[in-house]
Amino acid sequence: MELGGDAEKQLGLVCDEWNRAEKAIKLAEQVNGEIINPAIYELRYAGRRIVEAIQRLPDGEDSEAIALLRDAYFDCSRARHDAIDAATSKIAADLAIAVDKLGPEAVLEGFPSFSKLKSRLDVTRRLISISREDRENRARIYETLENDHLTEIVEGYNEFTASEPILRRYALRRRRGLLIERVMWLAAIIVGVWATWAFS
Repeated sequence: MELGGDAEKQLGLVCDEWNRAEKAIKLAEQVNGEIINPAIYELRYAGRRIVEAIQRLPDGEDSEAIALLRDAYFDCSRARHDAIDAATSKIAADLAIAVDKLGPEAVLEGFPSFSKLKSRLDVTRRLISISREDRENRARIYETLENDHLTEIVEGYNEFTASEPILRRYALRRRRGLLIERVMWLAAIIVGVWATWAFS
């Protein structure tokens, strides 16, 4: 089937947005280690609308087909947004857990780029929050996130997870050091109390 005019242009926009959504979904799945269902559902809705639009075109229902393709475009955009949200939420949670369980010193010692990654992530999460209120500019905000932040954050997160064994070893060594220090203080207190009692 040959498309022409506005329908072909709109289908091209849908294809571009679909590809961007798939890229974001793939990154999010790598971060989460599982399928990002909300994003996949949005792509499914987009696919259904594309099929319905194509079915209308041979009958000359161009305006209805274009409306369906526009809806498909927005479904793809929502899929991309869902993927970005899922990836950044998981990364934020994992970073918080690492600091909580291992301690900030262990995290900074084992992964010196932590502050840079956390800062970039915080900016991204703040922009996502702004996009919830600023619906007019939501697409532009997410495009900025995807182009300027997401890939770098995912790469930083991958480096962070790769350094996890080092982080754990450092945290264990630090805990042992603290335990020895506490035992030494306790021994000093016991000896001091005993000496005071023995020589009084």
